[in-house]
Amino acid sequence: MSTSSERRAPGRMTGRDAFMTHIASRLGRRTPGQTPPERPFKGAPEFYTQRQMTQEEHIEQFMANWTALSGKVLVVSEAEAPAAVAAYIRQICEEHGITRITRWEHEALIALGFDGPVREAGIEIVPWREDGADGIEPGASPSGVGGVWQQRERLLRATETCRLGIVWPDYAVSSTSSLALFSHGGKGRSVSLLTDALLAVFRADQLVFRIGEAFEQFKQRYPDAVDMPASLNLITGPSRSADIENDLTIGIHGPGKVHAVIIR
Repeated sequence: MSTSSERRAPGRMTGRDAFMTHIASRLGRRTPGQTPPERPFKGAPEFYTQRQMTQEEHIEQFMANWTALSGKVLVVSEAEAPAAVAAYIRQICEEHGITRITRWEHEALIALGFDGPVREAGIEIVPWREDGADGIEPGASPSGVGGVWQQRERLLRATETCRLGIVWPDYAVSSTSSLALFSHGGKGRSVSLLTDALLAVFRADQLVFRIGEAFEQFKQRYPDAVDMPASLNLITGPSRSADIENDLTIGIHGPGKVHAVIIR
């Protein structure tokens, strides 16, 4: 029995050579190039990287992009932030009938002091604490597995019953209205992935223009890969999923409603 290579007509190209020759002909070339083209530039264009924006311009751009994705934004001053954030959380919970929420164990969120006023409204708060504190019901861990996994399992079991997650992102990107979240310690990614709604609270000085700026900051903070947190999550608006027929569904692989509070 003859093989495919034996049946091939002499001089006739097949496979990769034929494919590249076809592309070259469509580009008006007789033969494919033999050397790769020079690439004198690397990274984002200079006019893009050197663009300077004021803090107010960052806020306005983030708000425009975030609301275009159906998100909601509240801008408050630092002095009014504690009361405003607590009131906004209660407003979100009342609007969506939420009675149980989870939040990062983040020092900036704790400093806002909204736990008391929110609990007074009858809303239960589950902080993401690796020690599994605050009365979280213990859950069974896989056979032979304990320690950190057992603590994390308890948090997952509690967090999956919460409908609002509150986070403090490391950076926010104004050009795309994206949130950049590093997950480690009291900053579990489940808080931003398992809930129906998400609230991100951050300062205006955490806004950057492009995602590359956030990556640069991350590399400076964690120069050694072994010290890096387990994951970096980029969140741009509510979760959106579409099938092969482009039927769009909101909130399948993450929160379907997103809110942000920017503190000047």
